[in-house]
Amino acid sequence: MKRLLVVIFGIFIVTVSCDKDRINENFRDDPSILNINGKWKVVSYEDFEKGSVTVKNDVDSWNGMDVILTFADSTFYGQNTANIVSGKYTLAGRYINIIIYGGTKIGQPAWGNMFSDIVYRLRTFEINEHQLRFYYNDSANSVTLTHD
Repeated sequence: MKRLLVVIFGIFIVTVSCDKDRINENFRDDPSILNINGKWKVVSYEDFEKGSVTVKNDVDSWNGMDVILTFADSTFYGQNTANIVSGKYTLAGRYINIIIYGGTKIGQPAWGNMFSDIVYRLRTFEINEHQLRFYYNDSANSVTLTHD
């Protein structure tokens, strides 16, 4: 019985540790891209510890309102569902620091709140031609954006 429990526990550990790899299996960083400039739309939030992905259809988004940001050197602007937002950031390699993030939160649905709640926790990122992924909570979570 003890041996069976050890085997089951071992399988559980391997399964949980592979969740980040499964979520990441289609995402490849392109180290030749040195900035995040461009117009990006939030498409999902990943929780690597739980092995889960949240998309807009999973939460209140008010008929499909999006979080769309345009990054240009050290500033960004755009819409967070029902509101206009802007801010400033710095990059150092694959590290990001959000210095300022401002805008209103009037009538903002859950999809918009999810981004507002984590924006100051963003620490690192990966990017390729089609996607940008910001990591936070010691890389236990991420938010993925696509070119809009």
